[in-house]
Amino acid sequence: MRIPDEQLALFQTRLLAIGLGRRDFFKVVGAMAAFGGLGFATEARAAKPSKPAAGDKLSKDQTFRFGGGGWYQNDPASHDFNKDLYCSGVPALWAGLMVFDADFVSVPWMASKVQSNKDGSVWTFSIRKDSRWSDNSPVTARDFEWSFKRQLDPATAAPYASFLYDIKNGEAFNKKQVTDASQVGVKAKDDWTLEVTLEGPRGYFPVLAAYLAALPSHRGAVEKHGDKWTEAANIVTNGPFTLEAWEHNKQIVLKKNPHYYDAKNVHLAKVVIPIIPVASGS
Repeated sequence: MRIPDEQLALFQTRLLAIGLGRRDFFKVVGAMAAFGGLGFATEARAAKPSKPAAGDKLSKDQTFRFGGGGWYQNDPASHDFNKDLYCSGVPALWAGLMVFDADFVSVPWMASKVQSNKDGSVWTFSIRKDSRWSDNSPVTARDFEWSFKRQLDPATAAPYASFLYDIKNGEAFNKKQVTDASQVGVKAKDDWTLEVTLEGPRGYFPVLAAYLAALPSHRGAVEKHGDKWTEAANIVTNGPFTLEAWEHNKQIVLKKNPHYYDAKNVHLAKVVIPIIPVASGS
């Protein structure tokens, strides 16, 4: 299924909405051309076990310490990409429906399969039944429904909510023209089936679902802790790592998430990221 030019123009608009330019747009378009015009895979690929090279052995201490300034020259605002795409948090804490592979093709991640109706105006994501949050509760379609609606909710004041305006009534809900969240076109049909109804044919939607702006958040943690929900003592994640410590303006320590569905292929036990603030006026 080739994505028509008018849909590609809309796709570029969505990328511009989150601060991405022509370079990023052409990366995805190039992947689409190489992947038969789609730019995404419809089924999850079998995980390839990661093994050391012949003759090499893994160290007993699987801790990676960033040198220099690590990733950060300033303390992150949070790790809540669902609310603020540019929070400067750690992406490895999370796993979305889709993810970009090394060739910039969007492939299923928390989804196991992606299907659409004939014109690409309704997309159905089958959620992996082995996906878990770091508290060992299941990651379900309801988590993604809630997270997408949270981002679009005007009360959240998410600065990049327009990224999800392709969802039916998403823009109207965000602008308070529609006040009933049930009218927004994202719905968990059951725990493992997420149906997304769009404003019209959007053949690129599974590609959008691979960006950080489409990551989920944990409803229970958000509702219990509010803006403090991504502190180390409160956070619940669904990615390869969870947050062991966050010493503000000093360092972030990640630890392997034992409940991540592909934990056996995550060899690092810990990641230490120093935070070295930029000197004022430098």
